[in-house]
Amino acid sequence: MKSVLINNLVSNVKLQGFYLCIEKKLRKKKDGSPYIDLLLQDKSGLIRGRIWDNVHILAKKFDVGNPVALKGVTYSYGENLFIKIKNINRASIDRYKKYGFVPSDLIPTSKQNVKQLWTQLQKEIKTISKPHFKKLITKILSDHKQKFQIYPASISYHYNYQHGLLEQTVSLMKIARLLARNYAVDSSLLLTGACLHQIGKLYSINIGFSADRNIEKQLVGNAILSRDVVNEYIREIKTFPKEDKIQLEHLILSYQGRREWQSPVEPKTIEAVLLHTINYMDSQVNFMSRNEE
Repeated sequence: MKSVLINNLVSNVKLQGFYLCIEKKLRKKKDGSPYIDLLLQDKSGLIRGRIWDNVHILAKKFDVGNPVALKGVTYSYGENLFIKIKNINRASIDRYKKYGFVPSDLIPTSKQNVKQLWTQLQKEIKTISKPHFKKLITKILSDHKQKFQIYPASISYHYNYQHGLLEQTVSLMKIARLLARNYAVDSSLLLTGACLHQIGKLYSINIGFSADRNIEKQLVGNAILSRDVVNEYIREIKTFPKEDKIQLEHLILSYQGRREWQSPVEPKTIEAVLLHTINYMDSQVNFMSRNEE
C-alpha cells in the first residue's frame, strides 16, 4: 500500500498509510461513550486522527511512540483536516516492509545539509579567541559528535526534528557573534554559552521513532544537566580560569530567562541577557516558520 504524506492529504479521501503516534488520549463524546484522539506524524507534518468505533479493541493494538499502519478516511472539521480511523495496528518492518513501510518516512528531519552545518559550526568555533573556551567546546563535541549531529533541540516546540540541535546551535552562534561585536562584550564567553547551553539534552532526551524526556529531564532540568556536563569537562582543563567558569555557568543556568519559564536563575550579566534573548528569538522564529509551511 502506498502511504500518502500528511502534507499531501485532502478531505474525503480513503487512505491506507503509515504514521507515527505522537499522542493518544481517551476522550468522551457528548453521549458519554469513548473515542480516541490521536496526533499522528510523518516527515512532512502532523494530523489529528479519531477512532470513533471499536475503541477498546483498537486501543490495545498500539501505544504512544509506535509507528502505526492505519486505514481510514480524511474529513474536514472547521479549518482542520482529520483522519477517521477504521482500523489501526502497530507497524513493524517484519510485518509491513512488503507493503511499503519505511521508518525514515515518519521522522521529520532538518532541511539543511548536516555536513555543511557541522562545517559551519567548526568555523564559528574558530572565531573564539580564548583558548580554554575553544578547548572546552572541542573536547565536548569530540565526545558527543554523533549525538550532537542527530538530536532535536526540543521535544515538541522549536527545532523538534532530527539534526535540530546542531541546526539551532549554528544559528545561535552566528547571531551571538554579530551581537558580541555590536555590544563589545566577551565574545568567547557568549559563543561558548551559545554552543553548550543545551548540551544536557544529549542526556535528557531519549530518541527512537520519537523523542521523549527521560527521568533526568523531568526531575533535574536541562539547564542544570548542561551545567553539570560542562563542569565535568572544565575539571579536566587545569588552566581554566575560575572567573570564566562562573560566568559560563551563569549563562547556562539563566538561558531560559524567567523563573516561571523553569529557569534556575535569571540573567544578571550582559552576556547572559544576550544568550537568553537570542535563544528565545531564534526558537520563536523557527516554530512560527515551520507552522507557516
